Amino acid sequence: MKREILTTKTTNTDWGTNTVKMIKQDFFCDSSKMVRGVCDIAKNETNDCVVRAFKVAFDIPYKTAHSWVKSKFKREDRKGTFTLIHLNSVIGSIKNGKRTSLMGFSPQYKTSYIKGKTLVNPKYKKLTGYTVKSFMEQHPDGRYVIIVKGHALALVDGVLYGNSNEQYEGFRRPIKYVIKVK
Repeated sequence: MKREILTTKTTNTDWGTNTVKMIKQDFFCDSSKMVRGVCDIAKNETNDCVVRAFKVAFDIPYKTAHSWVKSKFKREDRKGTFTLIHLNSVIGSIKNGKRTSLMGFSPQYKTSYIKGKTLVNPKYKKLTGYTVKSFMEQHPDGRYVIIVKGHALALVDGVLYGNSNEQYEGFRRPIKYVIKVK
């Protein structure tokens, strides 16, 4: 089933009325708001998008995801996570009965030191990767951690979990690689 993106009007007080595309509410959740009010560790965290993405993908508490990402990705509190460097130690890991696997790399981000298939968007004749939106449309079922430049998102059964701006801007970002959680 293909997911649709809704175009809606929003008023910008500085520039007047303009039309902005956004992901429908049914297909988006602000993962930062979701965890900040529930967990004391999350209240003090910054740059924790990888923790939130795996929290959602594994369907585990934030505290558990926080310690798992700290262990697997060598993440320091309140600092970002370098996912590609530690990807080999994550692939094949099991948490909450769910196993991670590398779905593939975008053709533009293929790397020689980590083996994985190329993620090609079949919508195009030319070797082209996915944007977050095109991946959402073509993968409405399943659990995924999506890595884009400098950021991580989760996609679970067609619902994108990310920062609030992803609903309006992030879905246009090109994907670097995707981790499937099954």
